[in-house]
Amino acid sequence: MRKLPLTSCAFVLLSSWPAFSAALPAPVAFQTVPEIMVQFDDASEYRKKAVTLGRLPHKVEIGKAFPTYVAGDNGKPALETENTVTDKVVIARNPSPVVGAVYNEWLVPKEAWLTTYGELPMFDTFMPFKRIKSIKAIPITEEILRLLGSLDGETAVIEVEWNDAGMKVYREGYLTDGGYGIAPEEMQQTYEKVELR
Repeated sequence: MRKLPLTSCAFVLLSSWPAFSAALPAPVAFQTVPEIMVQFDDASEYRKKAVTLGRLPHKVEIGKAFPTYVAGDNGKPALETENTVTDKVVIARNPSPVVGAVYNEWLVPKEAWLTTYGELPMFDTFMPFKRIKSIKAIPITEEILRLLGSLDGETAVIEVEWNDAGMKVYREGYLTDGGYGIAPEEMQQTYEKVELR
């Protein structure tokens, strides 16, 4: 009787194992969901109370992956998105770190930055900018998560213009009329409600 090597047996067993895909759900364009969009009619307006730091990309960053981190449930930074740096973006940063020396930094198209902050950064070092534009935002409830196709009742993935993989949003966070989400901690720490007169 001929014996098969252990690696051959393992290969045969694993190759016959059913394939399971751990693929994330496709990002949802929430702007196409009428039950969500109608909530923006009566949504509160918010303005960022903290300054946002902004800078131009360094030449060595162009074409490279740029991670955006948020605070994770375990007290460690959690990767939210990863995008590619181009010469058509501004690198934005919240002044306070998410955890330790890890900052919440993200890429903003220059046109959007100009509309939001009124002027572009001139250098590749961070400078403070005050937001001039307000946003409308709605809370992310269990119902919103269901409409977004949440698999766990805590998070969902929305379509955003700057990342084909989408952006993860969280229960008790917010969806904005600008087409992105704001994590609960970020909303509490950096935004204030605009009092209408």
